[in-house]
Amino acid sequence: MNFRRLPGYEADSADVTRFSPGSVIVDLSLKLTDPTVSFLSVSNGIIAELKAKNYKIADDAFVVSERTNLKVGSGRLFPQQNMELQCNGSVTEWRFKGQTIPDSSGKNQLIKIVSPSDNGRYECVSSKNSLPFIRWENIDAIQQLPIIETSRNKRIVCQNEKQVTLLCCSNSGYTVKMVKMDDNGYLKEQGKSDCRYLYSIQNCTNGPGKAQLICKVDNPALDSFSYSSKTFTLTFQAEGFDCEDEQFGGGDNGQPGEGNCNVDEVGKVTAVCNGTTGEWENPERNCVLVVIKELEKESLTLTATTLPGFVERLSNITFQNEDRIANSTSNIESIVTILNNVANITQELTINEDVIGNFINVSSVIVSNSTFNTWGELNDVNKTARNVSASFLGSIEVIVRSLQGDTSFETGTDIIQLRQTFVNSSYNETLGADSSAAVFIPEEGNFAITTITFSTLNNVLPARNSSDNDSSLSNSINAAVVLFQVNDTITNISLSFDLINETLENPQCVFWNFELFDGFGGWDSFGCELISFENNTVTCECNHTTSFSILMSPSIPPGIRLLLDFITYIGVGISLASLIICLIIEGFIWKSMTRNDTSYMRHVCVVNVAVSLLIADIWFIIGAAISDYQSVAVGPCTAATFFIHLFYLAMFFWMLVSALLLFYRTVMVLSQMKRSTMLAIAFSLGYGAPLIIAVVTVAATAGGGGYIREENVCWLNWNKTKALLAFVIPALTIVAINLLVMIVVLFKMLKRGVGDTTQNNDKHALVVIARCVAILTPLFGLTWGFGIGIMAAPEAVGLHVVFAVLNSLQGLFILVFGTLLDSKIKEALVRRLRNQSSGSGGTRSTSAGTSSNVLDFFRGIRRRNVYNVSGGPVVNSGSGTSSSYSAVNSSGNT
Repeated sequence: MNFRRLPGYEADSADVTRFSPGSVIVDLSLKLTDPTVSFLSVSNGIIAELKAKNYKIADDAFVVSERTNLKVGSGRLFPQQNMELQCNGSVTEWRFKGQTIPDSSGKNQLIKIVSPSDNGRYECVSSKNSLPFIRWENIDAIQQLPIIETSRNKRIVCQNEKQVTLLCCSNSGYTVKMVKMDDNGYLKEQGKSDCRYLYSIQNCTNGPGKAQLICKVDNPALDSFSYSSKTFTLTFQAEGFDCEDEQFGGGDNGQPGEGNCNVDEVGKVTAVCNGTTGEWENPERNCVLVVIKELEKESLTLTATTLPGFVERLSNITFQNEDRIANSTSNIESIVTILNNVANITQELTINEDVIGNFINVSSVIVSNSTFNTWGELNDVNKTARNVSASFLGSIEVIVRSLQGDTSFETGTDIIQLRQTFVNSSYNETLGADSSAAVFIPEEGNFAITTITFSTLNNVLPARNSSDNDSSLSNSINAAVVLFQVNDTITNISLSFDLINETLENPQCVFWNFELFDGFGGWDSFGCELISFENNTVTCECNHTTSFSILMSPSIPPGIRLLLDFITYIGVGISLASLIICLIIEGFIWKSMTRNDTSYMRHVCVVNVAVSLLIADIWFIIGAAISDYQSVAVGPCTAATFFIHLFYLAMFFWMLVSALLLFYRTVMVLSQMKRSTMLAIAFSLGYGAPLIIAVVTVAATAGGGGYIREENVCWLNWNKTKALLAFVIPALTIVAINLLVMIVVLFKMLKRGVGDTTQNNDKHALVVIARCVAILTPLFGLTWGFGIGIMAAPEAVGLHVVFAVLNSLQGLFILVFGTLLDSKIKEALVRRLRNQSSGSGGTRSTSAGTSSNVLDFFRGIRRRNVYNVSGGPVVNSGSGTSSSYSAVNSSGNT
């Protein structure tokens, strides 16, 4: 625009000071050389200039604006108090945030009952020199509501002088105090530390009763407002409870209890009393950091002026509390609410690179790999109907539409990357920090294209899909999620994705449809078509813009998976029964079979192999029980995976101990090691080494959600961290070592004979050990060899079936080859059973023999004065000992 025609204009003094929302309305300043020129003449000149250039502009488009004090009085205002605004002159209307306040026409004075959402710009509209005259003030003195946190209602056993600590806290900006409303003389204040008040209980002889306390804002002007205080009750009773502690108070079996969060949190912790253990169990934390809760309340009253600073503070606070946020469903849910409030505000604004950059920083914290377990809980439909993940994605889509459309830029983090580009031809770009996606638009034109690439939303969004009737069980998000927006209509978009899990099959090109599943949202394939699937890359074409990704499912059909589950559970049942029988037999014949060191160590190895596999199978069943159809219950599943890993490894390491024992007794014949030393080495190797491997594995991979598998099974992760190698490598290494030991031992035996290589009493034990190692080691190795084959060829149904059969029947193999095929064990069992069956008859014979000997003894007394009686052995059926008796007597002589 040419300002030179304006009366009194100083050349080159026009300066744009601010773009208003929409980026077409501006604030500018002009310098005039003639102080007598009126604002009216200047505005009329600008209007005439614009109309000459065919711009449509109203005759009253210009107004006189003046910042002034409209609010009567100074200082802070609290919610539900009256705010008085005063404006002199003939008032046309009052406005708030650009909107006319109802029933305000002609009023010089405006009185309003305020809430925190009433902070913002107020305008008093009148006229001056035939121009609209606006006097305005930005009011930010209205305080947020206090966040008061108190102890929960509790039941307490009344004991004189018992100490009880009670909570009374509030957020910054308010001071609170504890007041006893009606304590019936039960409580005596002892002191205060920060938010905690210490009381001692007294007057318990009065019997059961209650004490009511109030935590209130220490401001008499707010006493009449309900938000200024919070009341709780303590109930005292004489008898004890099934459960009682300081956090939840007392409760009986099955009763729920409520406790407080940490001092810097608001919310509650709930638990249930287990009368058997006397403990409050299954605690569920619904706690939000106070600083996050304050931001959530503040986000309800944001304006264009306060938005940039607010988002920056939100970014700083989330980074400062990243670990606590990542492990808290309540904190993540609160932050998603804040992001939605921010996004809603931006629908009427134009935001810049700084605002969207801070928004993405916050988003990166709540979708980082460390939040994997937390999102699993948020998406667990069995526990909650919350739709947090879809709400988060919706906030991203809304705020992207408000970006300034005149600048190309990139911003983001390692897991979220935003790119805004202006093109006047076809568009072809790789996306993501690791170039895991690409987009191609063949259409030519002047486009503003915005893309956001998320590398971790596969951990955040559920895999429910419209075409498969919500089949989250079989589907997985198997690529980055790409949000794509264009400032024009695009009917042909080509997208390519690198796969996350290369073992999955059946790719589907999908976008997130917020209208599916009654507004909860889900993946939809409408308007998208699969073009190619090769070299672990999927290419799709879609005829619209939104958020895209790839859904895939396991290559094994559901019917075969059901068969595999059936084989596995039947086999594990047989394995458990076999292992229990094995341990019973070992206990039955233990004494008779462990008389020399070699035999003793052999049976120690068999027992510990059986115990390790038994515990591993039990944890396998537990893991299967806690895995559900929508997502793995991460905490319990992690525990199950740890113990399965530990005891499967222990089984292999005890097999290694057996092989080393065989090597020691056949190759190192002249060496003699104490039994205690052999036991120490065996248990250190059998359980110590697996424990170290299991602990290191969980410590190295659990933090980023890479310990357990993404699929519905509690087992070590393969695709993300290769944690499964912590089992496969030790197991196959032991198989190789054991086979090498067998080759050496067989060479020695064939060269010199087993009788020459061992002591005579060790021959049988060594032969049995050799047979077990020779048979079970290849069998177990072959089993897990098939497991590796499954990872290499997941679509091979035969490998799955053979692995399921061999893996689930390992307990039966141990019973057969480790116990039942040992001839010495069978002989010992037969002897033990014969002894027990003849035990009752032996007792009757012993009794008769004893009576006969006693009669003979008395007969001898009558026949001679000196006699020697030697009774036959009197067998005690309980101890198996014999006794002989001798008596010498001389009548009249000593």
